[in-house]
Amino acid sequence: MFLPEEGGRDGITLVNLWKDWPKVYAEVCVLGSARSGVPARGSTEIQLPDDTVFHEMLPPIHGKVFMVTNLGYTLCLDLATRSLFTLELPVGVRGNYMLSCAEDSGLYLVSADGFQLSVWLHSMLDDDNGAGWLLLDTFCVREAEACTPRAEDSWAPHDVCLDVVAVGDNADFVFLNHPASGALFYVHLRSRVVEKVYQRGADECGYKRAAAGHVRVSPVMMIWPPIFPARNMRREE
Repeated sequence: MFLPEEGGRDGITLVNLWKDWPKVYAEVCVLGSARSGVPARGSTEIQLPDDTVFHEMLPPIHGKVFMVTNLGYTLCLDLATRSLFTLELPVGVRGNYMLSCAEDSGLYLVSADGFQLSVWLHSMLDDDNGAGWLLLDTFCVREAEACTPRAEDSWAPHDVCLDVVAVGDNADFVFLNHPASGALFYVHLRSRVVEKVYQRGADECGYKRAAAGHVRVSPVMMIWPPIFPARNMRREE
């Protein structure tokens, strides 16, 4: 379920996806804030390989919902046309990535392989599918130019991969989870600034805890310092 501020467009959007091999079906139900009647519904189907596994449904981007799979492509649902299609991932990318919106209907993909981050851009305006991905940048987070001492001290052990958990609009920043240490890192991708922003307790770290539940991050923007309304000191009658 997606709210309007999450890309749900006209109202609260409910997306139901299920498999009946070899076909995959999707149903979309939209309940607009100004509607009092029956919600708008639509359904579609597509045929996929039998060994396809769905990992995670990402929030809508440019009116499209993306489902992360295990086979080097993402399943896409166009909310406006109620159509399903597949989008091939960049060469070498199989998982551990997140998507974010770009200007002019484009799509960013940020992936992690060990400590190596890669940023890709797809125009979404052509039919080249996977061939439309353009590699914009790639660098090692541990060797980033602006990696703060607090961040450098949190990398041990060095043989554990990072998980991509959230990406900002226009691939401005990314949040990375380090399961072994329980540390959460913020990376400003254009300046390559790496900062440790959160540390989980010892009972929340390690492979077993990481496998038990996926770390979720929901970035928000606000004015800092915050401005609060004046307190009303008048006694209520």
